[in-house]
Amino acid sequence: MLNERMSAAKKIASDLHQAEDAIDDTMISIARLAATLPTARRDTNMSAIVGQEAMAKVAQALAAAGEVRQLLTDAHPALSVTQKQVGLGTRMFGAGVKPPAATLVEDGSNDHGDAAVAHLPLAKAS
Repeated sequence: MLNERMSAAKKIASDLHQAEDAIDDTMISIARLAATLPTARRDTNMSAIVGQEAMAKVAQALAAAGEVRQLLTDAHPALSVTQKQVGLGTRMFGAGVKPPAATLVEDGSNDHGDAAVAHLPLAKAS
């Protein structure tokens, strides 16, 4: 049963990190577009009024993506609660930064209590 819960936790961590990477990529793309629009307007000597509504929509899209990113990062502490509820204690999965006081639990046991952190690197999805 512990192996199934550990496997599920690894999959959740992997998918969460993949979603975080995807929203970062989306934000980068929207930010590029947000920079391209006024640059193109200026390069073509158009009035500031030209394309203003589109620029405002792109700015809103970037803000919305930022809100999505915040929700994903807010999922981390919520998942930590769930993790404890299913008996996995405090662990890290994926490419996170371990807290300074963390120790490595090599056998995957939960015998060291909540102070122990198992850092299990996952292959990053391409």
